[in-house]
Amino acid sequence: MHRTTEQHDPIAQLYSGLDTQDTDSAVSVILKLRGETCDIDCLYCYEKRKEAPGGARIDASQVRRLAELFQGRPLAVELHGGEPLTAGRDHVADVLSELAAQPTVVRVSIQTNGLQLDEEWLDLFDALYLGLQIGISLDGDAAGNAWRVGYDGQPVYPRVAAALRLLAARGRRTGVIAAVTPPVLGRAAAVLDHLAGFEAVNAVSFVPCFDASVQRSTTAQGRRLPASRLLQEAAVRGSDGPAWAISPAEYAEFVLAAAVCWIGAGYFARLKLEPAVSTIRRLRGLDSGFCHFSSMKCDHVFTLYPDGRLGSCDELPWPEAQLGRLDRIPDEAVVVAAQRRLPLLNRSKALMDRCTTCSYRSACGGGCVATRWRQDQAGDQDAYCDYRMRPCRRRRANRARMGGAGEGPRPQPAAPGPAGSDRRPLPRRASHPLPRRHHLMVLHGRLPG
Repeated sequence: MHRTTEQHDPIAQLYSGLDTQDTDSAVSVILKLRGETCDIDCLYCYEKRKEAPGGARIDASQVRRLAELFQGRPLAVELHGGEPLTAGRDHVADVLSELAAQPTVVRVSIQTNGLQLDEEWLDLFDALYLGLQIGISLDGDAAGNAWRVGYDGQPVYPRVAAALRLLAARGRRTGVIAAVTPPVLGRAAAVLDHLAGFEAVNAVSFVPCFDASVQRSTTAQGRRLPASRLLQEAAVRGSDGPAWAISPAEYAEFVLAAAVCWIGAGYFARLKLEPAVSTIRRLRGLDSGFCHFSSMKCDHVFTLYPDGRLGSCDELPWPEAQLGRLDRIPDEAVVVAAQRRLPLLNRSKALMDRCTTCSYRSACGGGCVATRWRQDQAGDQDAYCDYRMRPCRRRRANRARMGGAGEGPRPQPAAPGPAGSDRRPLPRRASHPLPRRHHLMVLHGRLPG
């Protein structure tokens, strides 16, 4: 009898490689429309730490080439940055028009800080890509947004809150990505209450700032540092990592408290909460499209930069994650070959060896490869595993306390589509869920823009 790769390799059950023969398996493509260019200067921004050239723009011809490269395979595309809206209306219009013309593109989303959103932008989205899913970056209430500032060092929270009110006035629904940093620790319920108070918000994803290994500030151009970089320099001077960093244990405590509030306040009926929903689904033996909980990890997530660099997930370090240049890659087979020989991916997957014998692997799904790599760099991969196990232990403890009779009424959370989605159905031929990251699809500790 023929044995599959998954039967030969236990890691393949947690990390599925891209198969050129399986064209029903979708991939997620992150378009860094302006690279790291952004109109604000968040202190924890991981994209700017790559110190890659910004300013150029991804154009429609590159979008068309991507569709040709992954010909026949469903594509979930995310417009990202930096801040994607800094590309300008005409340029974004060209990209959206090209995406709308590609039959294999089954979902398009945009992750934005919201500062530039106005009636004209929303009219453009409605005219060119009505199903565009909008994600907003906002770390809870005003206090929680301490690290999200302009180049002048001043908070941007009021302008983002205004964007959420505009979306509500237009009948739009959106997902919010909220980074968990020290200012929100111990305040999970208050932070979730605040976000749930915005009419437009129908999904919240809390993501951790596991940045203990960050040891220096981001390089700035010019002789005179902007106020934001001076704040960043002061924040990275601590011996335990930057002031915005948290530990896996702190994050676990926060998300568990948020889940208690989500259920107790009845938010589950109208608002999707991550990682709570994916955790619940995996504990019940159900699949999740969230890459941290599924086998569709970095081999199914690609990032394109304006200069043509194509690589794996943007949460991995660059240039180590680069696979090649878009104009020099003839077909998908070359992409797969590059993935299989990429040292960073091979080293990162090897860190999951411990997962193959872990009793929590079916509920955990192996977690985030990029985060596991960073925790290993910080010499603390055990702490990441402990955080992933805590929800499972909590559930087992609850069942034991109740004599195994169940846990009372079970919440029926908002449908498990991507944050802020209108839950567009997948094509019938798509046999796998679309991979998604923290930022609407996906994403780890920090948000770009």
